[in-house]
Amino acid sequence: MEWEGPPKQGLYDPQNEHEACGVGFVVAIDGKRSHKIVRDAEVLAKRMEHRGACACDNDTGDGAGVLTAIPHQFYCAQLRDSHQIDLPPFGRYATGIFFLDKLHHQDIEAKFLVLAESLGLKVLCWRTVPTKNSSIGQVARNSEPYMRQVFVTGDIEDETQLSRQIFVLRKRASHELVVPGARFYICSLSLRTIVYKGLLTSNQLWEYFKDLSNPAFTTYLALVHTRFSTNTFPSWERAHPLRVLAHNGEINTLRGNVNLMKAREGVMKSDIFGDDLKKLYPVVEPNLSDSGSADCVLEFLAQAGGRSLPEAVMTMVPEAWQNDHTMHPDKRDYYQWASSAMEPWDGPALVSFTDGRYIGAILDRNGLRPSRFYVTSENILVMASEVGVYDVEPEKVVLKSRLKPGRMLLVDTVQKRMIQDVELKMEIARSRPHSEWLRDKMITMEDIYKSLSPAENGSTVSNGESRPISGLSDKRLGLFGYTIESIHMLLLPMIQNKKEALGSMGNDAPLACLSRFQPLPYEYFKQLFAQVTNPPIDPFREKIVMSLLCPIGPAPNILQPGAEFVHRLFLPQPVLSLPDLDALKRTSYRGWKTQVLDCTYEASSGASGLVAALNAVCAAAESAARARCQLLVLSDRAAGPTRVPVSSLLALGAVHHHLIETRQRMKVGLIVETAEAREVHHMCVLLGYGADAICPYLAFELAFALRNDNILDPNLTDDDIYSAYQKAIETGLAKVMAKMGISTLQSYKSAQIFEAVGLSEEVIDKCFKGTQSRIGGVNFEILSNETLDRHAMTYGDCVDSLVLRNPGNYHWRAGGEKHVNDPTSIANLQEAALGNSKSAYDRFRESTLESVRACTLRGQLELVRLDEPIPISEVEPASEIVKRFATGAMSFGSISLEAHTTLAIAMNRIGGKSNTGEGGENADRYLNQDPDYSKRSAIKQVASGRFGVTASYLAHADDLQIKMAQGAKPGEGGELPGYKVTADIARTRCSVPGVGLISPPPHHDIYSIEDLAELIYDLKCANPKARISVKLVSEVGVGVVASGVAKGKAEHIVISGHDGGTGASSWTGIKSAGLPWELGVAETHQVLVLNDLRSRVVVQADGQIRTGFDVMVAALLGADEFGFSTAPLIALGCTMMRKCHLNTCPVGIATQDPVLRKKFAGKPEHVVNYVFMLVEEIRQHMAEVGVRRFQDLIGRTDLLKVRENNDNPKARLLNLSLILKNALHMRPGVNIIGGSKAQDFQLEKRLDNQLIEQCSGILDGTQAHADIKMKITNEDRAFTSTLSYRIAMEYGDDGLPDGKTVNISLTGSAGQSFCAFLSKGITVTLEGDANDYVGKGLSGGTVVIYPPRDSPFESHLNVIVGNVCLYGATSGRAYFRGIASERFCVRNSGCTAVVEGVGDHACEYMTAGAALVLGLTGRNFAAGMSGGIAYVYDIDGSFKGKCNPEMVELLPLELEDDLKYVQKLLEEFVEYTGSLIAVELLKTWPEPAKKFVKVFPYEYQRALKQMALKQPAAQKGDTNGHQNGVLDIEETVKDVEFEKKNLEKILDKTRGFMKYGRETALYRSAESRLRDWEEIYAGGAVRRSVRVQAARCMDCGVPFCQSAHGCPLGNLIPKWNDLIYRADWAQALAQLLQTNNFPEFTGRVCPAPCEGACVLAISEPAVTIKNIECAIIDHAFEAGWLKPEVPSHRNGHTVAVVGSGPAGLACAHQLNKAGYTVTVFERNDRAGGLLQYGIPTMKLSKEVVARRIKLMQAEGIVFKCNVDVGKDISANELASEYDALVLCLGATWPRDLPLKGRQLNGIHYAMEFLETWQKKQAGSTHPHMKDNPELNAKDKDVLIIGGGDTGCDCIATSLRQGAKTITTFEILPEPKKTRGLDNPWPQWPRVFRVDYGHEEVKVKFGNDPRRFSTLTKEFLDDGEGNVCGVLAVEVEWSRGAGGRWDMREVAGSQREYRADLVLLAMGFLGPERYVANQLDLPLDARSNIETLKSDIYKTNAKNVFAAGDCRRGQSLVVWAISEGRQAARSVDIFLSGRSSLPGPGGVIHEN
Repeated sequence: MEWEGPPKQGLYDPQNEHEACGVGFVVAIDGKRSHKIVRDAEVLAKRMEHRGACACDNDTGDGAGVLTAIPHQFYCAQLRDSHQIDLPPFGRYATGIFFLDKLHHQDIEAKFLVLAESLGLKVLCWRTVPTKNSSIGQVARNSEPYMRQVFVTGDIEDETQLSRQIFVLRKRASHELVVPGARFYICSLSLRTIVYKGLLTSNQLWEYFKDLSNPAFTTYLALVHTRFSTNTFPSWERAHPLRVLAHNGEINTLRGNVNLMKAREGVMKSDIFGDDLKKLYPVVEPNLSDSGSADCVLEFLAQAGGRSLPEAVMTMVPEAWQNDHTMHPDKRDYYQWASSAMEPWDGPALVSFTDGRYIGAILDRNGLRPSRFYVTSENILVMASEVGVYDVEPEKVVLKSRLKPGRMLLVDTVQKRMIQDVELKMEIARSRPHSEWLRDKMITMEDIYKSLSPAENGSTVSNGESRPISGLSDKRLGLFGYTIESIHMLLLPMIQNKKEALGSMGNDAPLACLSRFQPLPYEYFKQLFAQVTNPPIDPFREKIVMSLLCPIGPAPNILQPGAEFVHRLFLPQPVLSLPDLDALKRTSYRGWKTQVLDCTYEASSGASGLVAALNAVCAAAESAARARCQLLVLSDRAAGPTRVPVSSLLALGAVHHHLIETRQRMKVGLIVETAEAREVHHMCVLLGYGADAICPYLAFELAFALRNDNILDPNLTDDDIYSAYQKAIETGLAKVMAKMGISTLQSYKSAQIFEAVGLSEEVIDKCFKGTQSRIGGVNFEILSNETLDRHAMTYGDCVDSLVLRNPGNYHWRAGGEKHVNDPTSIANLQEAALGNSKSAYDRFRESTLESVRACTLRGQLELVRLDEPIPISEVEPASEIVKRFATGAMSFGSISLEAHTTLAIAMNRIGGKSNTGEGGENADRYLNQDPDYSKRSAIKQVASGRFGVTASYLAHADDLQIKMAQGAKPGEGGELPGYKVTADIARTRCSVPGVGLISPPPHHDIYSIEDLAELIYDLKCANPKARISVKLVSEVGVGVVASGVAKGKAEHIVISGHDGGTGASSWTGIKSAGLPWELGVAETHQVLVLNDLRSRVVVQADGQIRTGFDVMVAALLGADEFGFSTAPLIALGCTMMRKCHLNTCPVGIATQDPVLRKKFAGKPEHVVNYVFMLVEEIRQHMAEVGVRRFQDLIGRTDLLKVRENNDNPKARLLNLSLILKNALHMRPGVNIIGGSKAQDFQLEKRLDNQLIEQCSGILDGTQAHADIKMKITNEDRAFTSTLSYRIAMEYGDDGLPDGKTVNISLTGSAGQSFCAFLSKGITVTLEGDANDYVGKGLSGGTVVIYPPRDSPFESHLNVIVGNVCLYGATSGRAYFRGIASERFCVRNSGCTAVVEGVGDHACEYMTAGAALVLGLTGRNFAAGMSGGIAYVYDIDGSFKGKCNPEMVELLPLELEDDLKYVQKLLEEFVEYTGSLIAVELLKTWPEPAKKFVKVFPYEYQRALKQMALKQPAAQKGDTNGHQNGVLDIEETVKDVEFEKKNLEKILDKTRGFMKYGRETALYRSAESRLRDWEEIYAGGAVRRSVRVQAARCMDCGVPFCQSAHGCPLGNLIPKWNDLIYRADWAQALAQLLQTNNFPEFTGRVCPAPCEGACVLAISEPAVTIKNIECAIIDHAFEAGWLKPEVPSHRNGHTVAVVGSGPAGLACAHQLNKAGYTVTVFERNDRAGGLLQYGIPTMKLSKEVVARRIKLMQAEGIVFKCNVDVGKDISANELASEYDALVLCLGATWPRDLPLKGRQLNGIHYAMEFLETWQKKQAGSTHPHMKDNPELNAKDKDVLIIGGGDTGCDCIATSLRQGAKTITTFEILPEPKKTRGLDNPWPQWPRVFRVDYGHEEVKVKFGNDPRRFSTLTKEFLDDGEGNVCGVLAVEVEWSRGAGGRWDMREVAGSQREYRADLVLLAMGFLGPERYVANQLDLPLDARSNIETLKSDIYKTNAKNVFAAGDCRRGQSLVVWAISEGRQAARSVDIFLSGRSSLPGPGGVIHEN
């Protein structure tokens, strides 16, 4: 229908609309009617026009309306004329306007008549409302209703009774007369009031309704409202005022309020309505806005709930009573009583309400909306969002005030008086015995405990069963998805620090709907957060408004106020301890019963068991509720080997919704007893879906076990653990509630403030009804299977699970969850950027695409390519495309100055933009810059911290970006701790070095959409040339918010994904809030197009954008521009350490540490290289899809399709069609070129234009002084901002030069943002008053405001300026004679202010400057104040109780300097404003100083002391290169804790890599070791320093040591290093053995690629890894920990393994664990292969090998030696005899050197030499020995050709045998001492190394044996067939064409070398072929055995597998072990169908 907005389509959903508004009323307190009140209301509405908004046609408003008293005389006259009817007296009839359509109106009117008569009422007549639609907008005219006004009366004497019947009539009509296709809406129907409203602007309203301009239309009250809707299809129906209220704000808790109202229908009863009550349901009519829903409930409570209208309002919008110690106890008790029946409707709101008798307004508990009122001597009260909206002579104003947070203003027109908040509420509070009821009826946990007999108390065994808790080996941990990370990174810090742990660098792990590692259902939910339409709260600094207190249990009948309300259990917070839960289960206190519902099912019932179990739990819950149980406990305690748990979340959601539907929910409290929930996010989701209390029993039991294991402090009691955990959950919960702007848990509960990502409709409908889940996804079957998988892995045959599974959800782990930033991609990107390498960039593209496919939504899409791409030359050039690129908002402070400036230089070079971030930018970076090295950031951010936002900063920007939210932590602020605030940062941010800086949540001047519109306007005025940008974060409804922002005149909108980086945030924020940008960008583009606003704004996508593919997807979904943050940082050297929050970034990026900053090696070229390779990739994609111009890509969703052949079964269930909907199909023909249509700011109408004209002489230098007089109104906003812009462009931050001044004198009421960013040299004096944001960002100017001279009132009792004055002021002075409203001087960073009183939250977050308050203050003064000083005149001694003491000290005013300073300020105040208070104080000064309090922040005191000492302490700290003095304090504190734990040495792991050097003495001294054959290692020395060496490991977020460049086994190196540092050797061993079967081999012989890839190795010696590994395993053998573990059962399968080298042993070891009968065949006489005979004894003692073989034999593995398979026994025979055959033959075919003389005696392969000697030493009896006597080097000249490990082993062996000389030839040149450019980290470092053999030769012979660049030409003959030397030449290497290395011989360099023993050590060509030939196995191009692509260990023979060097070629021992392990898993799957053996990285996963 034309009157309905567009339906739900694409990602647009009309449910997500928001609104904000201007509201006001005029009332004659004495109830006198006049037409003037209508005219005054008209003026008031028109003057708030700028608070409303216009649709895309610019003349349709978003809605405006007026509610007046029924103009009785006027209607009487009208109806007498038109209908010849006489109306009954006023109050005896009701009237109201209906919106109908001409087609159906008669039908509806007839039905209405019938309904009225059935209720004993009579319809007098219908009147067509006279309207004039010529002036209204086109959009409005298209949907204009046919307006009919009805008049109804009834023969009911009692007015209350009549009013009630009228209410029933309207309510039932709204339910019963709605017919599809017919328009029907009742604006109001009342005995006293009438509403005129429509889709109008506040100007059009008065002309459109002809009634309103008729002078006979009189009223005694008028309530007006202008609406600002976030979209452009607002409706006539949604305009305000509603029936009893007009609302400016946003109800954040709406979904919960509505759900609970519906649930209450099950317990409501009414004496008045009896059974007819049900006909009034649902109380909340469907499809209403938040205001509409509140209106329904308020009206219902007033009509049916036995409460007056003011009391009903108090019930719904209570004050913050819970923590207010200044509140009267009677009033607090009243609020607690009322809260038992209804939760608060919470959110920022100014609610005006009236029923015709009362008219009033109430402000939300946090004062988040402006509300000012005047009372005049003519007995008129005017209330509005602004002052200046009502014209009255100053001498007639008797009071100017404001509504305070939570307070109510009320006029009773019958009693003819204004009732103040205190009187009104005390009257209501004392109207019933609330306090008595609370005492008698309320239940607490204490009562419950007392009610149990002493015997019952104290037994905490639950369900009569007690389980032994076994710490980390507890089976239940795996079953419920605990991981090592979740325990160490989340759970332990919660108990140790009582708060959540911090993380950094964002979330790049897969979405739950893509994860292959069985995520819990909680992970599918993303928390919603406030942005734009309402502000988040600061839960810490403003905790005064936060409360977690909740009543639980049966809810009362809200319609009958009484004692029963409080018969509920009051819990101060929702987490129950084990004894709490136990007591509740057993209580029978006051007849309460508790029923435990089992939430588990039989494992045998399989995947279908889940839904059946949910149905069973729901049915059980319903029958328990009907059986009068008060508490239901949903418990998964019964889970175990045969029973599978139903996820607590699914069970709870299903039960909660089932009980709501069956109207039983309010009869019971739901308690969740869960092993699954443990993190803050889990608790939030449970509470959001209806839990009343939660007992996370497994978290507690685990904590007790860890305490008993000394992992937690053993002195902790159970209660300590409970309270620490509860405290951590409380702070986390408060933070999550606060980011949605919700302050009470009672309102958050059941409010479902989440979006699901990737859950199917069936799951949502059953468990989470009403939750948005826009891409479909996993169903019950998958959820069930994932639980069954976890169950199978826990209770199945997991034979090789030594440690709790750790897939790496937070930090990347080899073999675990994929991450977008994995080591391979990081390494490839750095190589590409560093060397401008196209091939490296291609590898980066490839590896990143793989990660993106595993992790993100965009990875599930692919481009639709043409068969024949267009020529790339026709595609838009790169130089144009890069202009669309910007770097993300990373502030100087979160990253180092070096990194910040490098990014700026790079972006300026390519024509892109860099972003300052919220930390500001020094003027020396944006003034006078060399164009090639310009450090100016084009985008300057204005965030809630307002750091260094001065007039000059704003003036020198291309874009001004308002930060509404940050992707990594939307809805949260941040904090820069004092020790990070260096002098540089302090200067940039206008603060003090060493003083911490809090960045509040986006708040203050961006409360709402109209406040954001105001800030956009302010910034435009402060820099008319800049583009104004708003940064949003993707969440459901972000498109609607974006369209509101576009209507607020933003020119650019950033949509950030949830995965953006951050310097520091709690993990909950990083992981669980915000959505992928793919959804946000698509929704934003669609909704902007639907609204025809797309052409007004440029849209930018931001968040983990890496490659050209990412950019393409973003553009095709609708983005014009692209933000890059993490990728450029990686290009500059970032390794994703995720240690930004610790200030220990080892590459100097995210740190302020001067030592670490020196390590920064990034250059602008690196970023430039990366960006241009990226653009070339984009151009290639454009050519492939056939698009030439980038603009033509935007919104072309037809060029994307869902990826075919997706191998992820969960991904295949996603439905991405909504994302791929083309916006132009939703509204064809719309202009979608972003920014092509300019936003109209009407700057030409500004008062500043006259001002600038009058100051032209000052600006051009021809004039020194200007004096200007003007009048100002509330519509003149941001006065002087543009003048300050002109001054800043001329003179920068210094303002006008000395000797130049501008003095401006004004009268009137100033508009918002008066004197914002006022420059130095300007003084503005206003006689009058002002609105919000006076002096915002004051930049040196002076503002003076005092009341009109002829005002009769006393200034110090009246409000003169609005909220949030002097926000972020950096310098200047302000003198306000009067009271300032809420949040005065918030974030004052340097201005001096004097005022006569302030509201709540004054001086919040202040960092510098001074404030003098000469009067009363509000609550929470100085919260978060870290700098500056406040002086407060404490008149009545109440100040101490109102001040927040956390960060400030309260001192008397007695120091001489202070007394003089305050006196000077008082004198100035008198001079400027004539303040009488200041005059009085000065009369007897300093006597009154005794009543003053000095508010002095602790941090500021400390910083001032340090500055006074000129910081010698800090200097000292810096010189030794470790820490700035501040950190020492913290470290000494930590030292004490360490000493408590009796550690032998205090080690600092956080900064260990800086403090401790690498242990270098790894070997025994060369002199002693070369004399023996013992092992060369200095074991003792290593063992002694092992903990210090482990402390050097940084536990990287992306550990390259276990990446493809590092350890092929994926050894858990950071984990075992940490455990060794903590001296937990047993756990370290378990971690080591999880990935490596034989650490005793690898720890000795592996060349340690892990150390080469260590992040520390970028600039320092790497962490010692291999020696620690060796120490762990040797310690374990010595301690006797390694005992044979024989499998408990054999599975009947047999496997033969050929070869007993490391691969064969590992394969056999793994298969044996899995229950196979394994036989290993070895052709030598001893098992061990190369380990036994290839590696010399001094490197690997043969006892070590024998020890392992013996252990394996004891475990049941059979070794058959002296069997040469293929010769002694046929391979085919083995293959048929055994179920599987694994070939681990090694690569034993050596590379030869076929030169002249090769046949001579004395030339041997190196392996032959080593092997025969090893056998001789071992006393081998192998027949082979007789044919080949050992080769001996004694007294010979030995020449070894070839290097590597084998060469070195030959050197050391021949040396020990007594060689005469030793020489080795290496054909390659001598490596450099450090890495070359072509060998970037983390590749294996090709650097000059001295290994053990080289060192020994040097010690013995005095020289290194190696000759580099030497090529052998010929072997020389001694004439007797023996070799006597070689002929060799030198060679030179150079790069040839195509980058290949070419070698050429150096002329004249040929010479002879003596040699009588030549050893060829040139590597191996592959396996010997006889076995492969027998089995007909093909070989690959490298002569290795070829295996299948689908299973890389399986050959094409039926049951034959290959692993190790024979499959992958010659390689390291670690590779061999890894191959053997994975081949075993492959065999296991082949023979058993599945495998529980670990995959890569030791991670076990279901196949």
